[in-house]
Amino acid sequence: MRPFVRFVFCLVISAGVVTLSLYTSCKKNNNCSGVNCQNKGTCSDGFCICPAGVGGDTCQSIFKESFANTYGGSAGVNTVHIPYLLVFSIPPTPVDFTTMALTVKTGGGGATNIPLLRVVLNSPTATVGNFSIPTTTINGATYSGNGILYAKYASLTLYKTVTSGTDTTYICNSFPVQ
Repeated sequence: MRPFVRFVFCLVISAGVVTLSLYTSCKKNNNCSGVNCQNKGTCSDGFCICPAGVGGDTCQSIFKESFANTYGGSAGVNTVHIPYLLVFSIPPTPVDFTTMALTVKTGGGGATNIPLLRVVLNSPTATVGNFSIPTTTINGATYSGNGILYAKYASLTLYKTVTSGTDTTYICNSFPVQ
């Protein structure tokens, strides 16, 4: 009879282990309880997953805010150098966390013949934002370009193509914040 008692004992213990493991594997963990993700971030397994252009433990940092500055310097415009200001701003009604606006002004702060352009940051971080200017046609001129933004410096290559007249290339290298 002893082997039978051992068998029953082992059977009871095994059933207990199986039941306990099934119970704990089915139990839902609520690791996101108390986690408050900001700026459209979502919680997954206790961590915030942030949308493009946002970072930090709780998605509290919108990276483009550190790039919204006026940068100035001498731009190569075709074959001459002209002082320009590049004003990167956040549109009043932001589309998303990676869209900005660019106004190009002459060094004296006056307007140029370059309209307000849309800037799209490509995978920005807290310290750097590579960007592109989607091809935009305004008043018979087509604009496109790209560059890089830092909190203290900006570089831009802007192309202006016109249907009649001279095409223009603006090269702005390492313009510091003004």
